[in-house]
Amino acid sequence: MNTVALVYQDHLSKIIAALAGLVVVALFLYGFFLLEAVMHTAARADAEVEILATNARLSILESQYLTLTRTMTPGRAQELGFVPPTAVTTVFATDATRSLSLSGPY
Repeated sequence: MNTVALVYQDHLSKIIAALAGLVVVALFLYGFFLLEAVMHTAARADAEVEILATNARLSILESQYLTLTRTMTPGRAQELGFVPPTAVTTVFATDATRSLSLSGPY
């Protein structure tokens, strides 16, 4: 009976060491994933602020574009040196092939 108890105690210490190692690994992984979640939340907040700033800049640029397009007339374009095209070639792109094709005289 004493021999069985000694063998059982030998396995018990190995089991306890393995469980302690497992707890240490689990605590490390918990800390790692918690830190990653906090970092992603902070990055998402920073990205939201940057998106809002970009949207504001885009709105300003769109407003400037619309103001400039209202002032552009065919007469103003000729004053700036624009000329009507003499020959127009139309280019089509299809979604299925992702290739370009010319239409009209080559």
